[in-house]
Amino acid sequence: MTSVTMLTTDRHVLAEGPAWDTATATVSWIDIEAGRVFVGRLDSDDRVEVIRTLDFESHVGCAFRLGNAQFLVALERRLALVDALGNVTTSRELLPEGRRFNDGVIDPAGRLIVGGLSMTGDHSGNVLLRLEHDGAITTLDDDLGLSNGLGFSPDGATLYSIDSTANVVYARSYDYESGEAGARREFARIDDATPDGLAVDAEGGLWVALWGGSGIRHLDALGHPHGDIELDVPHVTSLAFVGSSLNRALVTTASRDLSPAEVERHPGAGMLFLVDLPVAGQPAHRWRPVALPQ
Repeated sequence: MTSVTMLTTDRHVLAEGPAWDTATATVSWIDIEAGRVFVGRLDSDDRVEVIRTLDFESHVGCAFRLGNAQFLVALERRLALVDALGNVTTSRELLPEGRRFNDGVIDPAGRLIVGGLSMTGDHSGNVLLRLEHDGAITTLDDDLGLSNGLGFSPDGATLYSIDSTANVVYARSYDYESGEAGARREFARIDDATPDGLAVDAEGGLWVALWGGSGIRHLDALGHPHGDIELDVPHVTSLAFVGSSLNRALVTTASRDLSPAEVERHPGAGMLFLVDLPVAGQPAHRWRPVALPQ
């Protein structure tokens, strides 16, 4: 039986974006609607100690640790660099009003890829953008409903992306050296829940967080399902491989859209979990710094 441990943290509204930083042996995650980034350490007793928080007056879509306590953060409609003292430098607005950034990933060449969603109920025309090494912005997709989980195959030649409103995990060829990305194709469809975040293991399997599905679904490298890991929470949002062996998953969840009675029935809603997995993950790629678009 898979071991699932709930960590002792404050309850989050919409926890997302877990990440493991190998250089510092720390984890980070965000609460999108609280506008907060957390940095923590996992101890031997499966507890997490929060050692730093960053607070913003806007939604946080994703955040990536850069080393020396710096972060690259997607704030609402802008990208931002946060230095060790908390000073923030932002880009120009990269999304139209009524939309915001959501999940992101760093590609094997060190570029940021980040998607968007609508906050007005018009789930159409959302984008997947890439920040190039020269600071230019490339649009990979412009017809998404709700851009969500992103990840790469172990060889970096396939980019996986989720459109939550379409209930589809997509795949496309990806040449990270030239930056050429192929047309997306349906890799897997999930109709019994809403696919949210994802992580790709070292064998090429995908682990997909299920919003409204109370768990994580394992897909093999061909997109075939191989069972779910169940959590006693309605909304699982994302996961990342963590630890020195990268064989555990830090899983984020949400308490948003739940009544007080539902939270009482599911006390883990909005909490973080550690899940032991039978396979190791991949180390995260590090962003290659460039000037933000102005």
